[in-house]
Amino acid sequence: MHRHRQELVRLFRVALDRPRWQWVLAFAVSVWTLLWIGGQFTGSAPSALGVLEVLGGAVGVAAEQWTTQVAAVWHGAGAWPPVAGGLLWAATSERGQTPALLGWIAVMLGSERLGYRPAVLIAVATLVGFAVLIGLLSLTTARFVDRRSTLLPRDVLRASVTAATLSVVVPLVAPAAAIIRLGRPYITRAPRVLTPESGASGRGGWSRIPEQAKAPEQDRAPEPS
Repeated sequence: MHRHRQELVRLFRVALDRPRWQWVLAFAVSVWTLLWIGGQFTGSAPSALGVLEVLGGAVGVAAEQWTTQVAAVWHGAGAWPPVAGGLLWAATSERGQTPALLGWIAVMLGSERLGYRPAVLIAVATLVGFAVLIGLLSLTTARFVDRRSTLLPRDVLRASVTAATLSVVVPLVAPAAAIIRLGRPYITRAPRVLTPESGASGRGGWSRIPEQAKAPEQDRAPEPS
């Protein structure tokens, strides 16, 4: 259990380790999804586009007109957006986290017609169904990698857990980033040990391992001629 907990913590850190350009998109999608999900537990239960209207009104931007047009376009899409969202979640990996963000956007757009709960359930069912299908296929393939790529049950399970975890934590990216930013000035960082081979000067809060004195070489007896 402790090992699984460590793996989840590691994946959460991976979700926070993004390029700067992706941080902007991840933060925006996180705020959007968090307000959308949180609003379902209130009496109003706003739609996903309704959340954008509220955010736009808070900054003085009239977003009602274009959100109505977007809702009209996606209203006839049926259950396809949540299905696409679930497949995008399934395509998420540690090196490719953008599909998780796009998956949440697709789910929220699909909820304009289906509603919050059906859209989320369809997306989750699509993710689970795809993982189960790939898992069953992995049972019929070779048990080791020889000359070509193959599906290994253990790797399929690991990839499925990674995709699900990185998709689930998307709404938590914004609050986690805020907490980290607020607490950063109060955290004392442990010194980083630098080896002599790194060439670092050892200043700026970093530590350095002192070079060990080399043992004097013993005088060798002259070889007999």
